[in-house]
Amino acid sequence: MTKILNILFFFITLSSIAQSEKENTVEISGIVYSSVNNKPLSDVIVSFDSRSRGASTSENGEFKYVYNLRPGDSIERIETIAMGYKPLDTIINIISGKNINLNIILKPNLGIDRQQALDHIKVGKINLLLSGGIAPIVYQSDEKFSKKYNLNFVEFGCEAVPEESLYEYNKTVFEYLDKKYGKNWRKEIRKDVVGLKNK
Repeated sequence: MTKILNILFFFITLSSIAQSEKENTVEISGIVYSSVNNKPLSDVIVSFDSRSRGASTSENGEFKYVYNLRPGDSIERIETIAMGYKPLDTIINIISGKNINLNIILKPNLGIDRQQALDHIKVGKINLLLSGGIAPIVYQSDEKFSKKYNLNFVEFGCEAVPEESLYEYNKTVFEYLDKKYGKNWRKEIRKDVVGLKNK
């Protein structure tokens, strides 16, 4: 009988320890999205200010961090950083035993997206965006094409611009060119313009 009581006491103690640990942790999870196309972003750094720790997002934009509560914990600043995007700070309230699920939306550094393309088209400042390296590549046919279709080629070189930003911007310009000139311009354009192959 004593043996059964000892075993029962052992399991009750184990259960209360597990419950106590659960009450002293908060799971902070969520998904990070791009404002450009509302798709999840992978490889985003999500850091927790008071812990000097963090997590990174999966290919589905998901992150998860188990936050161990300390006496006095009540708020936490989360910094979200991704290449080519503006860093974002989020302040959250930490409540014992209450898990937190976040949807975080990051905006591109240079504001390059469909709306910016529409704004540029409206004022007659039409660009086609290129993603290059250190030295820009200029073809002899670029000047002739630019004059004929009243646009400029813009290359960002080594600057970190999200590929999805370039794609959404150019896709909008492609639609404009198709509407204004038909599809013949596609035979004349340089083939390394971002998004051209996807169209």
